[in-house]
Amino acid sequence: MISPNAASAPIARRRGRPPDPHARTRILTAAESLLNDAGYLGVTIDEVANRAGVSKKTVYRFWPHKPALISDLIVERSAVLPVPDTGDTRAELATLFGLIVEYLTAGHGRTLTLLVAATHDDPGTLNRLRDQVVTPRRDIGRRVLQRGIARGDLPADVDIDAVLDLWNGLVAYRLSGRPAALHRHTIDQLVELAMTGHIPRLPQS
Repeated sequence: MISPNAASAPIARRRGRPPDPHARTRILTAAESLLNDAGYLGVTIDEVANRAGVSKKTVYRFWPHKPALISDLIVERSAVLPVPDTGDTRAELATLFGLIVEYLTAGHGRTLTLLVAATHDDPGTLNRLRDQVVTPRRDIGRRVLQRGIARGDLPADVDIDAVLDLWNGLVAYRLSGRPAALHRHTIDQLVELAMTGHIPRLPQS
């Protein structure tokens, strides 16, 4: 006989599969692998989900679109390497230029230009990319040039932003606009131009 209270008793809901605590890490790893294999344009949410062993819905639970996913990947996997203060401005400038080349050619920096274009209508993702990837690297370059100024090796009125733009821009252009090798002697010449004061200057007040 059924108890009169049985009808009013709450029905236990069947619980679904609990969230996979490692899903986000596996998705980022899969996205990095696909990015290395196929480049940014070859990355699709379908293939990322397939490699990570999750559903597309799981991927979209963490990121609203591909640019947001790749932006997080770059933020979390891009190491920011300092340029130690050695007291030798020429050597520090050469190290800085080398880090720019390495990041933009061999690291996730190759994807930055495409990401900036892809996130132009997503200020949140774009600002995070700039704040956590671009700005820390730019600050390292700024400190190197400021040390050179303080030592008297560089002119006091160096336009630091213009110098960093020129060096980063040259490397980026050699990768995309006119693909060509950037030889070591070219880097050495640009460093020498800086050391002899042949670099952009701030306007005179």
